[in-house]
Amino acid sequence: MLKSLSVRNFAIIEDIHIDFKEGMTVLTGETGAGKSLIIDTISLLLGQRADSDMIRYGEKKATIVGVFSYTNSNLDELLSRFSIPKESDLTIVREIQDNGKNVIKLNNISISLTMLKQISNLLADIHIQNDTFRLLNQDSYLSMICPNQDMSYDKIVSSYTVAYSKYLDSYRKYELIVKGQKESQERLEYMLYEQAELKNLALVPHLDETLAAEISKLENFDKIFSNLNEAYTNLENNYFSIDSIFEAANHLKKISDLDPNYQDAYEKALDCYYILDEIKGSLSSQIESLDFDQEELNAKIEQLNTIEKAKTKYKKSVDELIAYLEQITLQIDMVNNYDDVLNHAKEEVISSHKALVDKALKLSAYRKKIALSLEEGILKECHDLDLEDTRFSIAFNDVSLTDPFNTSVFMESGIDTIDFMISFNRGEPLKSLHKVASGGEMSRIMLAFKSFFAKTSNLSLMVFDEIDTGVSGATAKKIALKMKAIAKYNQVLCITHLPQVAAMGDSHIHIYKELAQNRTTTHYKYLSQEERVEEVALMLSGDKMSLYALEHAKAMLSE
Repeated sequence: MLKSLSVRNFAIIEDIHIDFKEGMTVLTGETGAGKSLIIDTISLLLGQRADSDMIRYGEKKATIVGVFSYTNSNLDELLSRFSIPKESDLTIVREIQDNGKNVIKLNNISISLTMLKQISNLLADIHIQNDTFRLLNQDSYLSMICPNQDMSYDKIVSSYTVAYSKYLDSYRKYELIVKGQKESQERLEYMLYEQAELKNLALVPHLDETLAAEISKLENFDKIFSNLNEAYTNLENNYFSIDSIFEAANHLKKISDLDPNYQDAYEKALDCYYILDEIKGSLSSQIESLDFDQEELNAKIEQLNTIEKAKTKYKKSVDELIAYLEQITLQIDMVNNYDDVLNHAKEEVISSHKALVDKALKLSAYRKKIALSLEEGILKECHDLDLEDTRFSIAFNDVSLTDPFNTSVFMESGIDTIDFMISFNRGEPLKSLHKVASGGEMSRIMLAFKSFFAKTSNLSLMVFDEIDTGVSGATAKKIALKMKAIAKYNQVLCITHLPQVAAMGDSHIHIYKELAQNRTTTHYKYLSQEERVEEVALMLSGDKMSLYALEHAKAMLSE
């Protein structure tokens, strides 16, 4: 759960600290008071990208600190993989600076935004106002059914990604051979000249840097030899003996059991002896191996000059020249041995396609298994949300995988595209959700998804920003009951304008803004029972609170 939230200099929030409670907490207040700003700060703690425009006017930086508790063993494993020590709570800090720099820390350890997103996927789920519109976008459906905490699924996805990359590489190579044959024939004579020139250079990665270093050593032979000799002489002369250090260590060893300081001095002296003896031996070997050859120096200088000329001529680095040589060699082979090269490339495409199809079908089968469970769970959730006559199905596309040279059927996510098929009324056929659902129905379907995953995800927090938009009356109460049910598994924070939802909360925070010294700031207050009655009554009646609204609010809260 989110135990506390501290925010400084974020938009119209100057400085607030909120200690949150377990169960379902509702946040209410006038439009523009800053309710969504609270959600925005939580989103930043969960990996949303930061923008310097979020900093309060006139300030240099904004700081957000959240303290979370959790009971997810998968999160422990992820933290261990990131070398973050396990603690009872997770303290996440986001600092947004006006120079564009951002600081992200978890338990005082700096982490990347990518790491934070992976951690937050196992910690919390947040629904912002625009999330419901994902149901209008069929392209987002696949990500909605994919589990966040399924190691088997992640392994299958990873395996498919590797196979997909290999398949694309082989296909691009084949495509290059097919398209490049004619051009290669026209350029053959010049490519042969370039190939011979580059082969004569005997290039290996970073050869120019290696040669420059070797030339520098040869040009400074006298300096290196004299300094190595001096260093060796300083370690081996009549006035200094490494063996004396060894003897000193032996003397200290004889009294090491009398005082820990003697033991420490003995170990350090012995270390010094072995280190200096190793250095002396190394210096001796280097002095013996030193050799100066003027012809070798001249040859290396000439070789480096030739390479530098080639770099200038081709306008490429050594690594790029090596890659270019491989490229033109392939093109020459395409001309001279086109049929063999093409057939080999075809075989690579066919082989990589076969491996990819195997991975793709396994991934698709796993998703279909997930979909069956999801269909049953979503229907149950819908029945609890005043959608008793709903029928729901997840339809997968049909694809042909027989053509190894048809790349269009494969995507980074697999071969699957899906559609949510639904019928809200008896006797009506299943139709695409994004074509037939109203705003209120969309809200309830999204809440059904959230509720289903809340029971299986082992998250510690779920946040809803006006997920109840477009509903009222008895349906609003069922939505409130559903969020109350989710609060049995997860801490729930909910922004709402519905009195039915506000009355259902275990705790109630009122968000408001004040004007002082010509600056607007956001504030909050935990409401007492009497204050909650007045707040719910205002939500029922509008600007003017009626006696009927007060009585109705009391009844709702009592119930």
